[in-house]
Amino acid sequence: MEGAPHIGIDACPLRGRLTGIGRYAWEICRELDRLMPEAVFSLYSPRPLSLDLPSSRWRTRIGGAPLARFASSYGWLRWAAPRMAARDGVTIFWSPRTLLPAGSRDFATVATAHDLNFRLYPRSMPRVTRLAQRLWYARDLRRADAVVANSRGTARRLKSLLDIEVDAVARPGVSLCFYPREQENIRSVLKELGVRPPYFLAVGTLEPRKNLSTLIDAWLSLRARGLMANHGLFIVGGKGWKDGELARKLDAARGHGVRALGSVSDEDLALLYSGATALVLPSVYEGFGMPLQEARACGARLVASDIPELREAGGEEAIYVQPDAEGIAEGLLAALTSPRPAIAPAPQWSEAASVMAGLFRELARRGEP
Repeated sequence: MEGAPHIGIDACPLRGRLTGIGRYAWEICRELDRLMPEAVFSLYSPRPLSLDLPSSRWRTRIGGAPLARFASSYGWLRWAAPRMAARDGVTIFWSPRTLLPAGSRDFATVATAHDLNFRLYPRSMPRVTRLAQRLWYARDLRRADAVVANSRGTARRLKSLLDIEVDAVARPGVSLCFYPREQENIRSVLKELGVRPPYFLAVGTLEPRKNLSTLIDAWLSLRARGLMANHGLFIVGGKGWKDGELARKLDAARGHGVRALGSVSDEDLALLYSGATALVLPSVYEGFGMPLQEARACGARLVASDIPELREAGGEEAIYVQPDAEGIAEGLLAALTSPRPAIAPAPQWSEAASVMAGLFRELARRGEP
């Protein structure tokens, strides 16, 4: 398509099972295919992707310099990706995980900021990620042609901590599979998963920032008081980093109704949301809080840490608590007697994709002779 915008995308978050940034990026990509029929797209990665491309206007570009395949994906993005993108004639490069290719003089750049973990909770991050963001995060945002935040909360923190203004906010949407389910369907899937109601649900990678260890402490304190005897606590999420203490607590708490389910499909997750007494998101910090929106769309009660980003995702009807054992325990008890929230229209991924499409078109116009 001669003269069409050629959009390159850092596809490293799209490898393996999609969570967090990967889910955010892929849902927007699928909508961009519909919203930008005039564009062509290239997904760049050091290793193969296992995704069905949205249309024939998309292609995957795997590899780069031989050594880059075995280096950190941040090193690959920094030094191999820009050469590949320049050779391919990319006109705009989007980085869903914030950091940009080095140099980037051959094409315009768009960086999406999801959080400021490296400044607020650096110890919760893998060492390589922490180092990369310390080196390049602020520098890359300042040299990007456009900066996008995933939430108003992230935009405010970028301004207050780094004095960086965003060009747009593209908030996550909710996939169509997340809606209230019938009890008959819920019971059938719960039985397959080994989940017996009533139960509370937590969703998040097993890593320190999610604060799941404190959630278990809160749960055990309630059980010690003779409360929650008939309830279970189930945790959905893949293994993360620095999860040794959490793994030990999970093993010790199994006899008190606590169990990790690992990763589940979106379809099963929607049923788990629909059948739960409440979703609990006790994180010490999040850039947004996608599980809150998903659970809310399924009609679940919400218990979440009282931080601005989670209030943005959870809305007014959620129960907000301090992310310590006492606060979380109080929130769990409050959820037992609170009404289920009214079902409201859920934000769609097309809204975030429309924001991105608008930025891409603006940058394409700037680059026209």
